[in-house]
Amino acid sequence: MSKENQKTLEVYKKKANVYLETSIKHDNLDPNKAKRKREELEKFIKKNISSFPKGSKVFEIGSGDGSNAKYIGKLGYNVLKDEFMDKYSAMFCWRVFVHFTKDDASMCLQKVHDALEDNGIFIFNAMNHETNNVDDEWVDFPNEYHMGAERYYNYFNEEKLTKIVTKIGYQILDFHKEGGENNNKWLVYVLKKERIYLE
Repeated sequence: MSKENQKTLEVYKKKANVYLETSIKHDNLDPNKAKRKREELEKFIKKNISSFPKGSKVFEIGSGDGSNAKYIGKLGYNVLKDEFMDKYSAMFCWRVFVHFTKDDASMCLQKVHDALEDNGIFIFNAMNHETNNVDDEWVDFPNEYHMGAERYYNYFNEEKLTKIVTKIGYQILDFHKEGGENNNKWLVYVLKKERIYLE
């Protein structure tokens, strides 16, 4: 784990309650928008994991207050939140890659690939580089996201991230951009670990 990721994790550990409060403040600025975004995300999750039988193992990688993990559990899946100790049908990682260095991201993508069952699905998003003037930065936002400590943010180039994904051995089932003023703030990937047939 990079020093950037380690320091950011320490901020979240110390200020988890502040993070949750700022998230609520943000949602309360426009409750209808927050509700619509939540419904759209839940629809997206359901669409992409519903092909797996109920009870399949789904690993949710640290997304905020746990609402994504709770929703996946409500769909009837066995949601796991510990170390990769098994093989999983699907993994879900929302708004986490933004705190990864390029090396962290490559390592995570490889570890997830190794821990997925054949034909398993990995859903994640990363902040789009084309919406920023820098590659990475330490930020504590002055708005409702203010936490009183800087966090590491990394912005990913679509072409480079796609090359990493395909080199590891994923098939891209879906890719799109969403969020922000121009609907291109986030790079969203739905990946499949293809089964390797031995002759």
